[in-house]
Amino acid sequence: MRRRLLIASVVALVLGALAAPAVLAGNDYSDPAYAQHDLDNVSRSTGRHMADLTRPEWHEAMMQATAQSYLAALGIQLSDLGNGRLHTGLGQWIPGGSVGDPEVYNAMPSRRVEFLARTGAKPSGHIWGDEGSGRRPGIVITTGSIQATEGMYQWLAQILARAGYEVMTFDVQGQGESEGFGHAPGDKTPNTNGFPAQQQPVFVDGTIDAIRFFESTPSAPYVPVGWSAADVAAAKAGRGPAEQLDFVNPGYGVLDRTQLGIAGHSLGATAVSVVQQCSDEGTVWKTVPDCHGQSYPIRTVIGFDALTGSVTPVVPGMDQEADGYFLNPQPAPQAPDPKAHLGAFDKWTAAGLDTYAFSIRGGTHLEWSYIPFISMATSYGRHTIGYYTLAWFDRWLSPSRAVRADALQRLLTGPIAQHIPVEAPWRANYLSARYLGGFRLTGVHGTVTRVLDLRTYGGTSAVGDWAGANADRQGRVLP
Repeated sequence: MRRRLLIASVVALVLGALAAPAVLAGNDYSDPAYAQHDLDNVSRSTGRHMADLTRPEWHEAMMQATAQSYLAALGIQLSDLGNGRLHTGLGQWIPGGSVGDPEVYNAMPSRRVEFLARTGAKPSGHIWGDEGSGRRPGIVITTGSIQATEGMYQWLAQILARAGYEVMTFDVQGQGESEGFGHAPGDKTPNTNGFPAQQQPVFVDGTIDAIRFFESTPSAPYVPVGWSAADVAAAKAGRGPAEQLDFVNPGYGVLDRTQLGIAGHSLGATAVSVVQQCSDEGTVWKTVPDCHGQSYPIRTVIGFDALTGSVTPVVPGMDQEADGYFLNPQPAPQAPDPKAHLGAFDKWTAAGLDTYAFSIRGGTHLEWSYIPFISMATSYGRHTIGYYTLAWFDRWLSPSRAVRADALQRLLTGPIAQHIPVEAPWRANYLSARYLGGFRLTGVHGTVTRVLDLRTYGGTSAVGDWAGANADRQGRVLP
């Protein structure tokens, strides 16, 4: 009893400065080993936040990037105001909300694009990737809701672009630097079409609109869903004298329009789960209303907290999840159902499609979106996400057979520790000890490998072995 009370007291002290819950039911811990593990999880959940705030170079980069992004956004908003376009996104008003990771804010050039949603609102986005020779597979990333902006995901877009992909990030209507209200084609008067934006249809429609714009060329310019040639002509005629309004992806010259991957976070993850049904890999697009009778060259999908199992799987899917925490870490006196994160895994496996599911140990819902100052997340989550995201897209999108084969090996060996004490952030020790995760992977010769507990597969303690999970962390230095 004394041990449980002591552990609960420490938990309360750790969380006091973050977001203390009304009741900390410390006496409900039935297993002291689990209580110790839960405390460890909570302490991990603030790793990135504390690392940022204690580094002077991070603060310097943050000040520069915040000023740059704020002034740029303000200029766009004032210019758009004269064209009847109103910006309502909350994320852009968070200090540095459009910055993401300030230390990579200016690390890679990108091209800003502004196009029209089917509602007539003007979303804003960026195209990431070199304009070199050869064709590059494409990836579209959809943000989360309310606080999220595309800038919060640019760190991941840069990883993918450097690996040879043409990447599009964007703010759906009402998010970040995108317009909040709709318009009739060519009309400057705002209307409520697509407003308010914090609803699933806007994210689903926004993802499809972004894909359609991403696939546009000079010979096949972008047309919003449901718009006629007359509607597009009216929109172009009603454009302000200095207003940016794009109908062609500036990266069309290198984009391989036959190989597309999609990923989304939070409500964006739900959206891409729905949109993957519009892939031309199957015929489901003919019956799903959100596809509007059109298919797209979608080859794979990744859900960032989380891929949903309430859809028909059509292409291989990866499900990345946190360890059950949302914005701030909260103690969990009772261990959750270890199968609670297997919904999408089970659905994709039953469909005979390759899939991969993992949860980040101690991770929060903000592991994927980098929100300066207020983003509670682990110190290793971003490395884990970068590793598995790139490996998954390489497996299904890369034009190189060698890269695809190597990606399969990266997925298979990722959780397995090589030489202790050398420890990579994507090893099994950094995957949840509370939720099962696994994979179904088809090898180069058609052999299917299925694993249900990534921790035991990787050589650590099993999910639910609290004493083993506590021992796993002994002597380790978190990256």
